[in-house]
Amino acid sequence: MSDTSAAPNAWDTARPFPGSPPGISDRRDTIDTPDGRFWELSESGWDAMLGYLADPATLARCVETRHHQVEVKIIDRAGERTFFEPRTADDQAIIDEAANSYLRDMGLPERPSGYRWFQRLPDDLTVRDIDEAVYEAIKYLPVDHHPAEAVPAIRAALEHLYRR
Repeated sequence: MSDTSAAPNAWDTARPFPGSPPGISDRRDTIDTPDGRFWELSESGWDAMLGYLADPATLARCVETRHHQVEVKIIDRAGERTFFEPRTADDQAIIDEAANSYLRDMGLPERPSGYRWFQRLPDDLTVRDIDEAVYEAIKYLPVDHHPAEAVPAIRAALEHLYRR
């Protein structure tokens, strides 16, 4: 497991997102603000890990105020019907636990719920650059490696990207 006790908890030190975040964004979108370019981390444990392992000063957050929906598909004798329902607190708890379970496996602190998370990008960096650098950094790890074994390589790749 990674020792994160020496470093400040990046979730706790995240600054407020500068300005108004977009209503909808894709993780590949770049969001321009007066304080720089950002990308929105998805609700996945993978994105949470990427956000956490990069420089904590790059994290920003805002309270989640959007109303999410879940797609419901019913298939029965009458045929197939698809509709949308509001995401429930139980639905959100399942999403949050999945991400936090991954973070715990990585040896990282859990991400607080109720927020949208963003990360500032250096001027010439894209989310694709982040993904490619991280995949390159871990490509030689054994297929069955424990997630925490990837932390040093991922952290080094992110440090290199953010310091270039």
